[in-house]
Parts: sequence; structure tokens; C-alpha cells
Amino acid sequence: MAEGRRFELLETCASAVFKTAPLDRSGTPPDLLKHTGRRQGAQARAAGALDSRRMAILSGLVPVFLIIAFGVAARRFGLVNGLSAGGLNRLVANLALPAFLIIEIGTASLEVSFSSRVAIVTAVASLHVTAFALLAAHLLRLPATQRGVLAQAAARGNYAYVGFPVVLAALGQAGLQRAAVTAALLIPLMNLVAISVLELYRKQHEAAGRLMLRVVVNPLVISALLGLALSAAGWRPWGWLAATLRVLADFALPAALLALGAQLEIRRWHGVWRQTATATGLKLVVLPLLGWWALVGLGASAAEIGVGVLLLATPTAIASYPVAAELGGDLDLAGACVLVTTAAAFVAFALWGLVLGL
Repeated sequence: MAEGRRFELLETCASAVFKTAPLDRSGTPPDLLKHTGRRQGAQARAAGALDSRRMAILSGLVPVFLIIAFGVAARRFGLVNGLSAGGLNRLVANLALPAFLIIEIGTASLEVSFSSRVAIVTAVASLHVTAFALLAAHLLRLPATQRGVLAQAAARGNYAYVGFPVVLAALGQAGLQRAAVTAALLIPLMNLVAISVLELYRKQHEAAGRLMLRVVVNPLVISALLGLALSAAGWRPWGWLAATLRVLADFALPAALLALGAQLEIRRWHGVWRQTATATGLKLVVLPLLGWWALVGLGASAAEIGVGVLLLATPTAIASYPVAAELGGDLDLAGACVLVTTAAAFVAFALWGLVLGL
């Protein structure tokens, strides 16, 4: 017993002389044990937060594609027909989505939501992939009616119908506003590019003035540019106007997804599988990969990279189908590209989410 007390006294004296903490009986310093415990706890909390975030994103993505599937089922079981689906799409495109763009972009702070890097990279990447698609169409020796359709399908994304819900699920309201501001620049550009490449291979060319007018009078283009102007002016809408626009904006995304699903139908696409696979690879893999590489190289923030990549990884815009029909493009290929890229987008978003660490 006396020897035990003598040992404890020596240990206490040694700790005082050398200014160290008393040794644990296991031989490990208590400070090291505490530091190790804190580090393990922090790692466990970080892993739990990451898993929770991934589950939240998955919970946001699944409803997007389920609502599209509901639209497909509604058309399949006769709840809507082609006429009513087209009417819903026109209502969304001419009223609900413009209201969404005006309220989201117009009330956003450009200092916070606008990123020149995201805007420039997404635009330049889309133009490069358009050129890649035209080269691929030449190498595949496609007929003239399919070349413009392939280029449009590979670069023109479904920003509003699919991109915005996915960005909202992955990056929250701040990410959605940044995506809306970026899309305000992309929508006019890609409308012009899509019409131009289809017109390039059309037998009867349209006058340049009418071509520009077709782009300018598009309701989405008008509302996007109006939203940018209002945001730059520091617009703060009256309460009743903001409430009205919010109601329409809340209607826009689910109605857009239902309309998208109800309009997805392909008559004959067994003969366009190579073209469709090429467009799908360019749209869901090459285009977002190019944007990711450029944004990382420019030192963009994680939020900027997320918005840019998710916008570029959106499936082919459903609006590409009626534009192709109006300008003499191959409708089987146009429809197949919309359907296949939309179906494959779920996997693409999930994989890009892993790359981005979302």
C-alpha cells in the first residue's frame, strides 16, 4: 500500500516537473485520447451529414422522374391525349414558366446569383458540343434532315422542366436562383443556335430577320431577359403581384414535368439508334464533362461547379421536337433524343452527383 502511494506521488511530481498530463493506466496520454475521440466523432458526423445530403438529393430527384412517369402513364391510359398534353405544354411555356423566370430572376441579387464563370463556361461548352455534333453527323453520313436535329439534341438542355427541379433538390433555393440567372442567358443563346443549325440544313432557307424575330418573341426568352433587367434595377414587386407570380411559379415545375411525360412518344425509332446514342453521349457525358473541366480549371467554387454541371447535364429540351417539326427536321430522331436522354438523365444526374460530392 505504501509503495502504491509512493508511485502515485512520483507520477504527480513528474507531471508537475515536465508539465505533462498524468499517464492513463493504459499507457496512452489522456490528451491524445480526447483528440482521437473528437476526430472520430467529427468524421462520424461528417459521414452522417454526407449520407443525409445524398438522401435529400435522391429524395428530390425521385419525384422529378416519378412525375414525368405519371405524365407518361396519363397519356398511356387515356387520361390525356395529344391535344390536351399540347395544351398543357403551351400553358406552361407561355404563362407559368415565364412567371417563374420573372419572379426568380427579377428578385435575385445579380451580385450574389450571377457568376460570369458559370455563364461563359456553359455557353462556350454548349457551342463546342454543337460543333462536335455537326462533325459527328458528317462522319456518320447522316441525311440533311437529321444533322441539325442531332446538333440541337446534343446541346440544347431542358433547363426549366428538369434542370430547375434537380438544382433545387441538390443545391437549394440559392442554387436555383443562380441556375435561373444562368439559364436567362442560355435560353436565348440556345434558341438561336437550335434554329440556326436546323435552318442550315433546310431546303428552303428563312430570311435572317424572320429568324431573329422567331428567337426574340419566344416567351421564355422575353421573360428571361425581362427578369435580368428587373434584377439589375433592384426590382421589389408589390405584395399582391409577387404572390400571384409565386402561385404561377409553383404550378410551373410540376405541370411542366407532367406535360413532358405526356408528350414523350416515339412512332418509329428503330432506325435512328446510332444517332440517338451519339446525341445522348454528347448531351449527358461530354457536355457536362467539358463544363466540369473548365470550371475546375478556372477555380470556380463548389456551388458554381454544381450549378454549371447540373444545367449542362439536363436532357434534351422537349421544345426541340416542335422546332424540328416546324423547320423540316427528322421527327423520329427528335422524339427519340428527347425520350432517351430524359430516361437516361436519372442515372446521369446520380453519377454527376457523386463526381460533385453532392
